Amino acid sequence: MIKDFKAGGKICQALLVRVQKIGASSNGGVFARGLLEDNSGKIPFICFKEVGVDRLREAEGPMPFMIAGSVDVGKFQSEINNLQVVVQRVSNLMPEDDVSNLLPRGNFDIEEYKVRLANLIKSVRVPSIRTLLENIFSGDFYEKFAANPAGMRMHHAYIGGLLQHTVDVTSLALAMAVQIGDVDKDLVIAGGLLHDIGKVREMSSQVGFPYTDDGRFLGHITITVMMVRDAAAKLGIPEVKMQRLEHILISHHGDTDKGSPIACSTKEAFIVHYADELNAIMNQFATHEGKNPWEYNRMTSRFLHHEKP
Repeated sequence: MIKDFKAGGKICQALLVRVQKIGASSNGGVFARGLLEDNSGKIPFICFKEVGVDRLREAEGPMPFMIAGSVDVGKFQSEINNLQVVVQRVSNLMPEDDVSNLLPRGNFDIEEYKVRLANLIKSVRVPSIRTLLENIFSGDFYEKFAANPAGMRMHHAYIGGLLQHTVDVTSLALAMAVQIGDVDKDLVIAGGLLHDIGKVREMSSQVGFPYTDDGRFLGHITITVMMVRDAAAKLGIPEVKMQRLEHILISHHGDTDKGSPIACSTKEAFIVHYADELNAIMNQFATHEGKNPWEYNRMTSRFLHHEKP
């Protein structure tokens, strides 16, 4: 496990590889650098072996490989630690290789969150909207939803992360709706629970959480609206309610420059958007690694302070 790596040690194990740069070295050779990961942590790597670099060059996104090399003190202090792996060999995995340690897991109770999700659905008063939620969160889709991450790297990037993020966003949005008043709480609950369901088709829960063709061609917002429209087609949801719900889903990133096709324009849409954004930011504190309380965070583009009060 990466957390057990010590300077001077030798390794040969299955690791998730994220290539960040491939280029020419100063002596005329080639190099590849990036991160190695398992569910105990991550560590920078550098590889100067041409065969290994060529294999990494073919990787489309994060991929698992059998990595052999040595653990050394890095030339520069990284945001993770001062160690790096000098990779000597990169091999494809065999079917019998154990990759269970490459799937990151969050520090939360999945079964508890399933109960919380069910209770949120039961609290919806409009029968047609409640039935919509019950129909969507069922069967094979529900099993995939409960296992999927909410992101590849940015937030809730671990098994069950989509379930945790969805329930926490909805709970936070509902609390804000109660405090603000004069808000359609059914729409807030439905919008919170449904806002990211397209991620089940956008990315896989396999090692590395790779994007699917649907994810690259359509994106999770488009997929989400398509799924909700299909599920709602025969339920007789009032047209105004459906329009407002779709607006929440389409605008949940807040503004067009953040990826939403249209900006928020209703109370319910703003509430779900800010609950979504705040929960994603708070998750950055839950996944802190390293001893330094100050850590640069790529999602927020700033240093975050992680020292507990």
